[in-house]
Amino acid sequence: MAGRVEEKRRPDEGFSIESLQAGKEIGSVMIERLAVFFNRFSAKAHDTGTIFFLSLMIFLITLNVVLRYGFNAPLAWGDEVNGLLLFLVLFLSLTFTWDQKKHIRMEIVYVLLKGRMRSLADLATGITGILFFGLMGIQCLRDIPYMIRTNETGEELPIPLWPFRVVMALISFVFVLKLIFYVIQGRKKEEKEEVRIEREGIVIAKEDK
Repeated sequence: MAGRVEEKRRPDEGFSIESLQAGKEIGSVMIERLAVFFNRFSAKAHDTGTIFFLSLMIFLITLNVVLRYGFNAPLAWGDEVNGLLLFLVLFLSLTFTWDQKKHIRMEIVYVLLKGRMRSLADLATGITGILFFGLMGIQCLRDIPYMIRTNETGEELPIPLWPFRVVMALISFVFVLKLIFYVIQGRKKEEKEEVRIEREGIVIAKEDK
């Protein structure tokens, strides 16, 4: 009887293992698709920031300089608008900079780390970024209703400021998702590949233990 019971259990066990493996594969495919989607979003946001908003900022700065020194009639709202445009340029390029591995890090310390220590540093970077941008995004969501109720605007130009806070929250949460993907799978892929960083024009490869 015991032998028969075992024989009856084995198909169930095999089915559950196969189901678990299939679930893992489906989850991996979904994560990969989400990663591709967010990478495309980051590229589009970067293009919008650098092609449109940066060009507009350069135009306004040039116009303001000409009016100030040529006609002694600067734009009263010029500096404020340029500050908002600079904010858009920086935030819209934030996640794309991460994708391209051009983010700022303490390379004077990072290049001295080897093997597991550098992997731990990468893990700490991901977790710290998740906490920082996650809290930033949550605070932005909390501020938006208040900014709408009080009709918060700029000092010189009556532009509502809450849409900029929406952009800030959106980019923060996208960055959190990308960092979660990096902590779960991205670091493992980089460990298999040759990780390179650049310091003063010199490419430094990641060393083993």
